[in-house]
Amino acid sequence: MRGSCRNNYIDKIALKGLVCIALSVLMLAGCGKEDKVTGSGDEALESTKIRGDFDTLKAQNEDIFAWVYVPDTGIDCPVCQSSEGDDSYYINHNYLKQEDPKGAIYTECANLKDMCDFNEVLHGSSPEDGSQFADLQKFLDRKFFDDHEYIHVYLDGNALLYIVFAAFTREDNRLLAEYDFTVASGCQAFLDEIYSKKAMNRNIRSGWEDMVEPENFIITLSTKSKDNPGKQTVVVGCLVGDVAGTIDRYMDYSDPEDE
Repeated sequence: MRGSCRNNYIDKIALKGLVCIALSVLMLAGCGKEDKVTGSGDEALESTKIRGDFDTLKAQNEDIFAWVYVPDTGIDCPVCQSSEGDDSYYINHNYLKQEDPKGAIYTECANLKDMCDFNEVLHGSSPEDGSQFADLQKFLDRKFFDDHEYIHVYLDGNALLYIVFAAFTREDNRLLAEYDFTVASGCQAFLDEIYSKKAMNRNIRSGWEDMVEPENFIITLSTKSKDNPGKQTVVVGCLVGDVAGTIDRYMDYSDPEDE
C-alpha cells in the first residue's frame, strides 16, 4: 500500500510548482550541479561531486546508497549503511571508511536502503565546525523552521522530496528499537510522540497538525542535542515527491499483542 501526505494538502500547495517535474530535471541533469564536498575526505572526490552519481560514489565506498541534501544548511553528503552489519561503524569512520571522530551520515541495518520503510532514520554527529548534521539544531528556531521546508534524497535511479513537518528534542534513544515501524500501531505511536505537547522545543509546520498517518513515508534526521545532554534533535519530513514511483510497502494493521 502506497502512502503520500494527504491529497487535500498536496492539492492546496500544488507541490509548489510541480515539484516532481523539478526533481525529474535534477535527475536528468545528474541530480545537481558540481559543488565542493564539505567535511573529511574532500580530496578523494577531487573536491567536486554530483549528487546521484552513484558510479563514482560506489567506487569510493560500496556502502554509499543515498545522498541527502537540505537547502541552506551544511547537510549535503552521502548516506552509508554498513555492509558488515555494524551499526556503530560510521560513528567514527567517514564516508570513505577512514577513521574520523566526526563519522558519517548513516542508517542502521534495520532500515531498507530503498527508502521504503515507514521511517528511514538517518544519524549524524554535530561537530563544532558545523559539518555533518550540526545544522539540524537550526530547525528548533521557529523562523528557520518556517523558512526551510524541504529535504532532498537521491538514490541510484530515483529522487525523493520530503516536506519537513516537525522538529523537536527527544530522549536520545534508538528510534528503531523504541518503536516497531513494521506495523501500523508502531508507526502511529511515533506520530503520537511527534504531535504530543510533551515534545521539547517542538515545531510543527502550520497545516500539518495530525496530518501524517501510518500509510505515509517519513524520514527522520537525528543528531545528539548540543544544549541538552542525553537528548537528540530530530527533524522529520514526509514524502511528497517520488520521481521513479518506486516507494511502496505493505501496511500491517495487525496487533502484535494478539500474536
